[in-house]
Amino acid sequence: MSKNFFDYYSKYAQETPDKVLLRIDENTLTYSEFMEKTALFGSALKKLGIGENDKVGLVMPNSIEWFIAFWSAVRIGAQPVPMDPQSGSLELSRLIPATTVKVIFAFEKYKANSILGAVSALVPEKISLTKVICFADENALPKDDCYITADKFVAEYGEKECEIFQPEYLHTMSLACTSGSTGTPKILSVPSGGFLSTQKDMGDYLGFTSDDVMMLGMTLYHQGGFGMGQQMALKGGTMMYQPQFNPVEFLETVQKYKVNVIQLTSTLAKVLLSTPDFDKYDLSSVRACYFAGEVLPKEIADIFVEKLGIRVINVIGSSETCTMVVWDSARDAGTDPSDFRKLSFTDVRVIDAQHNDVAEGEIGELCVYTDGVITDYFGNPELSAEKILTDDQGRRWFCTGDLVNKLPNGIVRFAGRSKRIIKRGGNLVHAEEVEACLLTHPKIAAAAVTDEPHPVIGQQIVAYIQPKGDEKVTRGELARYFDGKLSAYKVPDKVVLVEEIPKDIGKIQFKYLRKKEYK
Repeated sequence: MSKNFFDYYSKYAQETPDKVLLRIDENTLTYSEFMEKTALFGSALKKLGIGENDKVGLVMPNSIEWFIAFWSAVRIGAQPVPMDPQSGSLELSRLIPATTVKVIFAFEKYKANSILGAVSALVPEKISLTKVICFADENALPKDDCYITADKFVAEYGEKECEIFQPEYLHTMSLACTSGSTGTPKILSVPSGGFLSTQKDMGDYLGFTSDDVMMLGMTLYHQGGFGMGQQMALKGGTMMYQPQFNPVEFLETVQKYKVNVIQLTSTLAKVLLSTPDFDKYDLSSVRACYFAGEVLPKEIADIFVEKLGIRVINVIGSSETCTMVVWDSARDAGTDPSDFRKLSFTDVRVIDAQHNDVAEGEIGELCVYTDGVITDYFGNPELSAEKILTDDQGRRWFCTGDLVNKLPNGIVRFAGRSKRIIKRGGNLVHAEEVEACLLTHPKIAAAAVTDEPHPVIGQQIVAYIQPKGDEKVTRGELARYFDGKLSAYKVPDKVVLVEEIPKDIGKIQFKYLRKKEYK
């Protein structure tokens, strides 16, 4: 098997040079343009002294430019480091030193966030970088020599020819940054060969072809959204993203371009299904919907399978593993979408706190082998030792933090994330289970469940709810709705109505959740 993504990209650039590789809104990048532009940007980076294993930061939203910057770094053996474009100066003050980036590619802004403002608050006074390469107008740049427009960068340093770096199998292709609500960054070393093989294997399993068009709801800067797109690119197909998720534009795009595969989370799916006049959109071209990132309620899966006639593939996957286990309506219809089986190229264990296998019928932590399991947490040997196990065959296993019930025939049933258990009085509540039930409510477009301290019961359940339209949802109404579905102690103690659940990477982003009640 080839060890280099560029072997595939080069092949398709020769065979189908004008084929659209990537579309974001009406902006497109063909396979031949991809090779040309990564050569220009890659050679320009080399002129700056950037080379093998040097880190290149990306603080950019979904865009053609993001894709070019990422792969230009890979082309020369450097390691791209995608960062959340909503990051402020405090977050970047942690990420930039922790990842040791030497150069940053940046947009001027994203949504309400001034990216250049956040970067310029740090660079060069507090943090030294070789260059900040800006996809912005010259007038928007800070008055310092380390800032340069992308156009000027390519014009001054770029060349048409740029050699393609040939990585070793375990060479770190990129660093993926992820963090929880604490904001403490976890930096993942993504192995070049393993990432390639797992994405190719998954594309094979899903039956992707060069004629397919895939529309993704998750973002490029999130490892999952990026990786799932690569499964299509490795087949020579077309992948599509939005600058930011918009349900009407998503549906219009699927209809206009006759998209064959869509990628969603449960939250995004419910938002789509709640879109006014949903039934008027022609989704007949869609043969498969690829779910990841959240618990998939059976009610939502049934709508896609039975009403829309779309195959549903539900995956537990993490940034650390590339992919893990799957529920597939084509094979597993009639069972719950939270009942997963391993794939031919993955393996699973269900373990206790001492890393021993639990007995059938017991709940334990899901531990997964794939060839794409990260080699380490960059700069964090303690966390690496805790989460990554190596067996006597040299295979890397990742302790996911997902709690599952070990069922017969190799099936594991998802129970929840260990870190999202709410200790309400004497009861343990899985936040994901409450969210899944809320998403089936006809008045709710999206929901997020978390906890707050409580003086009597320890932790209370808080549900942030994005209603459909002008609907109002009360706790009393939820208690009636939950009756007979879930235990009474799982009814949210507090309900907060919000205008929007932050879901920029497709799944809920709790660190951006604002307690902004409707008036």
